[in-house]
Amino acid sequence: MSESLMQSIFAKAYQPFYISFLLVCLIISSEVYGRIQRNIGRSMENNAFKKIIITYVVYIIDDLLWIMFYPDHNFATFTTILQYLQTGILAAFTFFWFEFAECYIDGFLAKSDHLKHIFYVPINIAVLTSVIYCFNLVGIIGHTIWPTQGIYAINSSIDFFYMIFAFIHTFICLKREKRQTKRHRYHIILECIMYPAIGSIVSLFIFYVPFIILGILPSIIKILIEMQNAHIYTDALTSINNRYRVDEYLEREWGNISEEHPLIIYLIDVNKFKHINDRFGHLVGDQALIAVADSLKKVASDGVVIGRFGGDEFILVDLKNHDPEIVKQSLNDHLAEIVKKNKFPFSLTVSIGYAKCSDPSMRIKEIQSKADAMLYEDKGHR
Repeated sequence: MSESLMQSIFAKAYQPFYISFLLVCLIISSEVYGRIQRNIGRSMENNAFKKIIITYVVYIIDDLLWIMFYPDHNFATFTTILQYLQTGILAAFTFFWFEFAECYIDGFLAKSDHLKHIFYVPINIAVLTSVIYCFNLVGIIGHTIWPTQGIYAINSSIDFFYMIFAFIHTFICLKREKRQTKRHRYHIILECIMYPAIGSIVSLFIFYVPFIILGILPSIIKILIEMQNAHIYTDALTSINNRYRVDEYLEREWGNISEEHPLIIYLIDVNKFKHINDRFGHLVGDQALIAVADSLKKVASDGVVIGRFGGDEFILVDLKNHDPEIVKQSLNDHLAEIVKKNKFPFSLTVSIGYAKCSDPSMRIKEIQSKADAMLYEDKGHR
């Protein structure tokens, strides 16, 4: 199909549909951005997700301008510049998506600024390529017009580099991870990478349909839903499960316990927490609670669920029937390591009580009361 014939079709029939579709995507993405502004997740995730939405909106606006001017032969140079800029915008989007994936799974990029600088190199190359090609088109650089295949080859390779790297890294983390909550996060990222990746591949063969925009939108919506759900179930300070989530988990699993598959509930309380707050301030007290939560994360494995029960009290639910004394010792060892690493100006210890249940006819609160009684007995010995 010739270029002039395609332009004619766009002008007569397809252009209004194309514009309407882009406007709908623009409205939806703007609404998503508004919800993210309400800080529904961790700040690091929020910031990375905002960058994704912003670049997506810029990409849609660029595509809107292109489709509006494309049917007019007088704007051929302008529409080609828009296409070149799109390749750079898309590369920026894939980089920000890669950055968000690393934040969401607590990957190495989220922990190291040095590595982040290394991964900035490909995106800088993509943006520079788009700008140079635009300059060449208007005659600022070069005496002949460079072939369009060059910019698409460079920038598409960078797009797929970020997407493939994020996919492989997340997949490796998934295979190594035992905790269900973390595995769920990895599954979300893998699924959300697939949508824009498929859209990008299809767009290589069918140029005049916005498959990339279509592929990105469900990923953005899914991430928003997952972040909102995490906000409902996650303690804002410690980033572990809140009491509502743990209670829900207990109710779901309670009917499955038996003599062969008992369940152990641990209640953990920070010793002299009021003294820490009064002497060092509430911000330091918050750091102490985060340290306890981090220790619990290290203890948690497959079949172990942790949560903040309220105030300075935490809960651990063990479906795998680990030795309670080993669990207690492991928790204290991890806590001692964190205290030493952070150089806290105070000792940080916890009291622990636990109770085992192998009879689903017993009430959850009854088992929790037994664990609470042991907790205060342990607290009395300190």
